[in-house]
Amino acid sequence: MQFGLRIQDIIGLVLAVLIVAILISIILILRENARERRLWREEEYEEEEPEKLRLRRAVSSRKGEEPEHVLRRPRFAAQHKTQKGEEVVAEGVESLEPQETVETVPLEEIRKEEPKEEPKQVVLERALRKLEDLGLDFGTLKPVFSEDTIHFSPLLWEVKEEVKSGRELGDIVIHTVFRSLPGYSADEVVERYRSGDVSVVEKLEARVKTREGRDYLIATMSLTHFQVPELDRHFRQGNLREDEYELLKALKFVDRATKKDFARMVYARIMDED
Repeated sequence: MQFGLRIQDIIGLVLAVLIVAILISIILILRENARERRLWREEEYEEEEPEKLRLRRAVSSRKGEEPEHVLRRPRFAAQHKTQKGEEVVAEGVESLEPQETVETVPLEEIRKEEPKEEPKQVVLERALRKLEDLGLDFGTLKPVFSEDTIHFSPLLWEVKEEVKSGRELGDIVIHTVFRSLPGYSADEVVERYRSGDVSVVEKLEARVKTREGRDYLIATMSLTHFQVPELDRHFRQGNLREDEYELLKALKFVDRATKKDFARMVYARIMDED
């Protein structure tokens, strides 16, 4: 009976030892697995961290090299989704399309910004004094009229036919035509001419009106092709500046004597039998 009890004790002791050994093994295995997981996480973190550092350095270097005038992307407000249709709604979105703006600039501001130049009247008076110093009388200077200077229109032949048929013609009227100037109306250009600025003149027109009231534009003379030999010579010799030469030529162009000579040439062409 005592022998049987001893065997049971031994068996129980062995079982207890086995159970304890199994538990210890399980605990050791769990600890080892936990340690391996921790090491694995640390290794993964060490691999990702240098990549993040490289990205941060690249971004910081790009920011340092970015010029100040680079256009920034527009900032958009938060977007919300509705619960029913999952519809995206953007609030405060800045438009990327260029918007045209219209500004009105008064003519007075444009004229104020024009480069200041010497008044035409001052230049003209100085040029006339230079002619006096050169021993020239402006009133006696004679222009040259040629086929290149005067242009006759086809209406000249109709006027000639009127004369041949015995009809009487009216007076030959010489009109002064002015250039169009940016920022100035036609009336303002005329005022400049009346104040002594002859540079606004462009050409002369010869018109003939019949007794019946018909108006014939039969000839034009342009300032560009107008020639005064004495002025041309002194300009080439350097005795006159370009602005002085141009104003003297324009002044002679609108001179009363020049207009009379122009009218005589037109009348002679009308009466010519050719």
